[in-house]
Amino acid sequence: MNDLITTPATLNEAILSGPVWLQLWVLTLVLANLGALLFVFSREQGAWRVRKEPVAIIFGFIVAALIMDWIYGSYGYVRLLGLGHLLAWTPAYIYVLSQRKRHGVSSWFGKYVHFYLLIAGISLCIDTVDVIRYLLGDGAL
Repeated sequence: MNDLITTPATLNEAILSGPVWLQLWVLTLVLANLGALLFVFSREQGAWRVRKEPVAIIFGFIVAALIMDWIYGSYGYVRLLGLGHLLAWTPAYIYVLSQRKRHGVSSWFGKYVHFYLLIAGISLCIDTVDVIRYLLGDGAL
């Protein structure tokens, strides 16, 4: 009888082997971040321009994924994974938060900005608790 537990090869496989609620939460995070792709370009006064907020969100999302893949490869499926979000999402979050009043909630982009801030904000709170718990010795997820 083999008592060895196999660790999933990738972070995505580890998430997919977890509970459904976690998979749905991760899907919500992905959609909240990649939804920014819909708003990168805007047309103002007859000219197309690139919005900075969606670019910051997408950049933070990619950097967080790279950091989390590295953490998973180095330490496994541990609470320290939240550090990827904290390092990469916090600057984007602060920037988008500082710009939210310019967009209001009447436009689709304004609604998206507030949705992103809600979802990413919840995640950053959870990640902060997870990283602190990891540093205090409670690392397992």
